[in-house]
Amino acid sequence: MADHPNAELMRKGYDAFVAGDMEWMNEHLHENVVWHVPGENPLSGDLHGREAVLAHFAGQVERAVPEFDVHDVLANDDHAVALVNARLRPRAGGDAFEGRYVHILHVDAEGRALESWTFNEDQAALDRFLRALFG
Repeated sequence: MADHPNAELMRKGYDAFVAGDMEWMNEHLHENVVWHVPGENPLSGDLHGREAVLAHFAGQVERAVPEFDVHDVLANDDHAVALVNARLRPRAGGDAFEGRYVHILHVDAEGRALESWTFNEDQAALDRFLRALFG
């Protein structure tokens, strides 16, 4: 059985992020996307608009090499939910961060991300890592 199109969107989104495929991401983020970044670290807050989200992504990969294992994706016509294992290796060296999280996308009828939320298993540990990385 084939994956729901929104499950494919989620999986391809992670592949595009790792590959630096800004063209794909630009096409699959709604121009008015809202990207909620949890926690208490320099990246936390709500990002409004495609350009702000793409700039956020670019800033992340400037400092760390991301690796994602998308464990599973559940989807319907409005949402995709991914269970993800992540590893972030600082480009300048040092200890990597590893953690698990749930990622939820609200998707429009054209297959573009409208809104995003993540819920980290250990937000405090991720906050410490990101404060050290982005100080």
